[in-house]
Amino acid sequence: MPPEVWFARASAWDGDPQRWESAVDAYERVVALDADYAAAWNNLGLLQHRMGHYERAGECYQKALGADDSCCQAAFNLGSLHEDLGDFHSAITWYRLALEMQPDYADAHFNLAGVLGKLGRNESAARHWRRYLELDLGSPWAQIARSHLEGTEASVEDDE
Repeated sequence: MPPEVWFARASAWDGDPQRWESAVDAYERVVALDADYAAAWNNLGLLQHRMGHYERAGECYQKALGADDSCCQAAFNLGSLHEDLGDFHSAITWYRLALEMQPDYADAHFNLAGVLGKLGRNESAARHWRRYLELDLGSPWAQIARSHLEGTEASVEDDE
């Protein structure tokens, strides 16, 4: 079967935790047939990440970037992986790279703002919360962003 067929199967299965192993197998078939299939590497990384296989997830995201150095989703996912592992400085680096690739990447602004806030870098966090809200005002995440922005702006005012 061509890689696109395996990719479609994997994509249909990767949202169901009971089918994750089948999805992993299908994505692995895709990249065995086409090692430069960045979306398959990225999605395989997402599954590995969800399954707690962090080292393998990182390898897959790196292979996605190797296959397509403009794969902002892989850079974003590396940020998320490092954030989950508590390596906030690396997470910031990856989120910023994702934003260099795609400046209007709302999720990267959201996650970067959150990490910056955790590190007490409130002015920078507020800037990214505001940008997120410019890009994604109507989603359910917007209320969370507004709440964080209000708290961050209050902290900045307290520092003055």
